[in-house]
Amino acid sequence: MALSFSTFVFNPLLSRNAFGTATLMMTRSLITIGICRTALAGLAWSAVSVPAAAQEAGSFAGKSITMTVGFSVGGGVDLYGRMLGRHLVRHLPGHPGLIVLNQLGAGGVVALNEWANRAEPNGLSVTVGAQSQTDPDALIRTRAKYGLTTFNFVGGLAAYSQGLFINKDTVERLHNKSAKPVTMGLVGSTLRSGNYQVLWGAAFLGWNVRWIRGYTGTAELRQALERGEIDMSTFGASADIDYLFRSGKFAVVSQSGTVKDGKQVARATLGHAPIMSDLVKGKIKDPLAQKAFDYGEYVSQVGMWLALPPRTPERIVATYVNAFAATLNDPLYQAEFARIDPDSPVASKAELETLVRELAKVSPETLDYIQAELRRQGFGASN
Repeated sequence: MALSFSTFVFNPLLSRNAFGTATLMMTRSLITIGICRTALAGLAWSAVSVPAAAQEAGSFAGKSITMTVGFSVGGGVDLYGRMLGRHLVRHLPGHPGLIVLNQLGAGGVVALNEWANRAEPNGLSVTVGAQSQTDPDALIRTRAKYGLTTFNFVGGLAAYSQGLFINKDTVERLHNKSAKPVTMGLVGSTLRSGNYQVLWGAAFLGWNVRWIRGYTGTAELRQALERGEIDMSTFGASADIDYLFRSGKFAVVSQSGTVKDGKQVARATLGHAPIMSDLVKGKIKDPLAQKAFDYGEYVSQVGMWLALPPRTPERIVATYVNAFAATLNDPLYQAEFARIDPDSPVASKAELETLVRELAKVSPETLDYIQAELRRQGFGASN
């Protein structure tokens, strides 16, 4: 288990003021999550703010908030968590300091196993999580010891469309089963949202793929792709996409798509890359396989989220929700966010709670199908 600590102390003068798997079947309609970041400046956050009487949670003056991140320093989740935390504490009563704890293992599940069961519900412990800590299939395989429906979500980002980048020299091999398999790298030991494109490409489009697991973060994954250690992987951060395109060495095979108004739409920055759901349309004959694919579409909507531990009093949750809303409308936050991922949609507390509830409805048969398909593809057979 790898641990890393970082501390930020802010000057108040600068401040502006495991669930149990249910047997219900997954419905096919997609949840619409998020609004474009460009609309943030004029947004009235009445939908997520709380009446004044419920807001008072006391002062955090002279204290520090510990933010647990289950991923490596410099990766997408870490960068978002640190950026959000820096600005969020300026909008919490008393303007506390911020300590970031990076605790790696099992796609962030190791960190949440400890955090969910040990963090005090006093407003001084938060976590920033991602899809690999939310996906019921991943949670079963990593023996997660927490229930997501007990978390107190504050807000976060909905998933942006992930591009599947491949070394141009290996594109032909992807469609040739007699050739050397194209190596697909991923962070941790479980699928993340964009990775489902490769699962379905191999299952329904005949892609020639070998999985390589265990990278500690997106930064390490990109380096492995550049070195030729792997041939292909998925990326969603604007900085990674711009960098890979500028190199001229990589092409985009497909993208996961972003849900807007209940429909999957392409991400402009990924060019003309087709959406995976369009590529497999009409090719899935087995009803259970279709349910598994639909489940993957739900999982792909999970972006990054901020949460307080179970049993946190409502007054503290309300304080954080309002601080999150104030952060989104803060020009300093908006300016920094625009430099990192300007096209990432925002997810509210209510949207995150709805998505987690829907994911928890997946049937055991659907998850068994996914795990059987992963085994068929040799996922984890040698790494």
